[in-house]
Amino acid sequence: MKFTILMQFLLLAVLPAAACAQSVSNDGYARDLATDVVKNPFGLCWRTAQWTETKAIAECDPDFVAKPMKKVEAAPALVVPLAPEPKLVEAPKPQPAPITVAPIAAAPAAMPVRARTQSITLGADASFDTGKADLKAEGQAKLGDLAAKLRDVSFDSIAVIGHTDNVGTDVANQRLSLRRANAVKLYLATHGIEAAKIKTTGRGKTSPVADNKTTQGRARNRRVEVEIRGTRTL
Repeated sequence: MKFTILMQFLLLAVLPAAACAQSVSNDGYARDLATDVVKNPFGLCWRTAQWTETKAIAECDPDFVAKPMKKVEAAPALVVPLAPEPKLVEAPKPQPAPITVAPIAAAPAAMPVRARTQSITLGADASFDTGKADLKAEGQAKLGDLAAKLRDVSFDSIAVIGHTDNVGTDVANQRLSLRRANAVKLYLATHGIEAAKIKTTGRGKTSPVADNKTTQGRARNRRVEVEIRGTRTL
């Protein structure tokens, strides 16, 4: 044991001279010829008189050596995905409301209606003096009403037919009946009725409507009939 300790002291005496042969920057520890730190049998490093805490090395005095700071890796930055830019969508242009045109109802076509033959009868006693063909006031009034109504009627023709009773000769009655028919035509023509559409006939005593043996019957036979034939437009 004593020999071992003695050898260590001898080694320490030799080491400084050897260290001088090879320069070592840190002289805080005893070193061998290979510049390795000399350690005792217990594995402890031999410190020199120049040793200070600042010359401590991790191999011998780890407690005095500042531990390297662990590199802390920064956490990866949180990548927030950018919201896609909203696309500008052009608003649809307002469409004008369709103009609905109501169908124009066609005017109802005039419906021609075939009218019956209309007729009026002028009593000779009220319309004419006895044996004459001049219209009296009562006969003119009745024909005036007829002319006013005919202005709204489309007609083809007007037949004016004169009649007498059986008193007198056939020739005289024929002439008288025709004269009275012509008198009616002249009145209607002068009151707006087209004369070309008016036809006159004298039948004398050939077409009685009553018995000529009585006064009343003969009065009915003395007459002028006006017949309107044509189409009335409604």
